Amino acid sequence: MKWLRWAGYGLLVIVAVSIPAYWWLLVETHTASPAAYAIDIARVRQLADSQAGEKPQLIRVETVAHLSAPRTIVIAGGGWQRTDLPVSSYELVYRDHVALVDAALDAGIAKSMGAGVFDSAAYSRMSGALARATVILVTHEHPDHIGGLLAQPNVKALLPVTRLTREQVTELEANLKSDPFAALHLPSSIFDGYRPLDYVRYHAVAPGVVLIKSPGHTPGSQMVYVRRADGVEFLFVGDVAWQMENIETAREKARVVTWVAGEDRDKVREELAGLHRLHAAEPEIHMMPGHDAAAIDSLVKNGLLVRGF
Repeated sequence: MKWLRWAGYGLLVIVAVSIPAYWWLLVETHTASPAAYAIDIARVRQLADSQAGEKPQLIRVETVAHLSAPRTIVIAGGGWQRTDLPVSSYELVYRDHVALVDAALDAGIAKSMGAGVFDSAAYSRMSGALARATVILVTHEHPDHIGGLLAQPNVKALLPVTRLTREQVTELEANLKSDPFAALHLPSSIFDGYRPLDYVRYHAVAPGVVLIKSPGHTPGSQMVYVRRADGVEFLFVGDVAWQMENIETAREKARVVTWVAGEDRDKVREELAGLHRLHAAEPEIHMMPGHDAAAIDSLVKNGLLVRGF
């Protein structure tokens, strides 16, 4: 029965190797210095007031689809229970026009990303909002945040009011023929003649609206600060944090996710540390992560967001 003894030794080796690998890929994280990424909120507020005109009166949310993933994928070491990841678009409602933050995805991209739910009526409402928007912004260039815009049959007519950054355009041009963007059959010349935004740290893009560079999740990641006419403040953080727990605990996604997605984990960790500090110092700023159903529900319940475009 010598083979049993060697099989036992082999099993012990597999366990010994597997436990550290599991910890390294799915659990490990450590605290970054919050000083490595600090948002100068006084400067951001100043810029929000620098654009002439009235600020937005209210903000609406339209959830187009629902993805899901094990908790440990969303936040390192979070366990294996499934977590709802809504895919949403936000409408900034001014007195006489609207602006959009993120454009979710269409049915084809939703299917390719394994969405469990796709709301065609919500997608139609979002498409209508895109058509009447005077400013369209995206937190980053992933298909679940910009796919709904690129899927519009009149996308070329929407580009003049779409304020993409140089980094976002560069990444999109490099990936238009890759899945799931390939299903949209967009011409490689789609951005010919387009003039992207090019800014260093902060950029006031509309009354009450300021862009904040946050590369890491993607090269073109940015946050969108919004101050309403009544002074209520929001910070749309994109996928720097998928959920508020990432910010509250300063814990990023599992390492395996960052490898697969090509994310700069160190930069994201620094940004989460900075957001954690900002949240503690300025709790009145309502932070909106990229995919957090509980955060949306709480803001709707408290009258800070209106559900549906």
